[in-house]
Amino acid sequence: MRKRVIIGRRVVKTGLAVFITALICHWLDLPATFAVITAIVTTEPTAADSLKKGLVRLPAASIGAVFAIVLDLLLGQSALTYSLVAMMTIIACSKLKLDTGTLVATLTAVAMIPGTTDHVVVDFVTRMSGTSTGIIVSTLVNFVILPPKFGPILVDKVETLFGETAKTLDLAVRHLLHEEDEDRTHFYRQLHTQLASTYQLTQFQYDEWRYRKSNEFERRSFGFLKKKLDYLHLVLFHIGKLCHIRLNHHISNEEKENMMLAVHSFKQIIEDPLHQMATNHHVIIEDLKRKRGMNYTSEETLSLITHELISLQKVAEELASITADERMFSIQEKSYPDYIFKQPFQYE
Repeated sequence: MRKRVIIGRRVVKTGLAVFITALICHWLDLPATFAVITAIVTTEPTAADSLKKGLVRLPAASIGAVFAIVLDLLLGQSALTYSLVAMMTIIACSKLKLDTGTLVATLTAVAMIPGTTDHVVVDFVTRMSGTSTGIIVSTLVNFVILPPKFGPILVDKVETLFGETAKTLDLAVRHLLHEEDEDRTHFYRQLHTQLASTYQLTQFQYDEWRYRKSNEFERRSFGFLKKKLDYLHLVLFHIGKLCHIRLNHHISNEEKENMMLAVHSFKQIIEDPLHQMATNHHVIIEDLKRKRGMNYTSEETLSLITHELISLQKVAEELASITADERMFSIQEKSYPDYIFKQPFQYE
């Protein structure tokens, strides 16, 4: 497990961007307040986001500056001025499809009001110079200094998700077999949310590679992690179907024990980073298939549970296969990222 870092890369980059921005503003005799605010809120997770959003934030900030200066001249520094500046900036950014620049534009606009004078052009140029400095500096710092490393973060998140999914499968079936009346769907809804945010990490890395060099092994390893997430999505699909099953007949204690034996075996496979299948697991699944063939009734709860577990077996087999292949490839290629498989490979 990775050590928790108190001061992360993004925090360091934000502090550096603020320092450089304030330094430049003092050298050029520009108001540092607007520039520093902008530098703080424009530091993004990736260089790609910084460049893309920076191009939107500059015109958005210009719009906010215009509203701040004009309304201050017309209405003075009143509560109504602050309110109108904020509202008009938000509306203008929305209409012009500058949504990613709305926050920066609104914050800098209302911050400009207290220092406005009768020199409209000078005020506008001064304020925009400071704001532009903040945007440009934060973008450059984010691009040049401490590039983000999403690989180790993604590996930890994937392993955590698989571990939570294994526990969720066990809980969902256990509650079903013991006829718990509570809503079981909450078991997997939160996992779907976490899965979506983990998928976003893979997209962050692909965006980052548009501006940085990468080797074939890095790209292959991320492709493998994304495949694991795809299989996890399938596992959650089957857990969701299990959560929506309702008991419509009596299930004996022996049948419950057999079901939980299979579930426990699946739990071990899912939470294992290498997803290895023990020989005994295949015996358990074959026994389930045999009993399903002998006593198959499509409407019965036991048959529905058995169907989902057999379907889950197909997913587990494919997951185990791609993991074993990738692990073998990582052993053969010394340049393969070492954070993908952190545990020694074990044969049965």
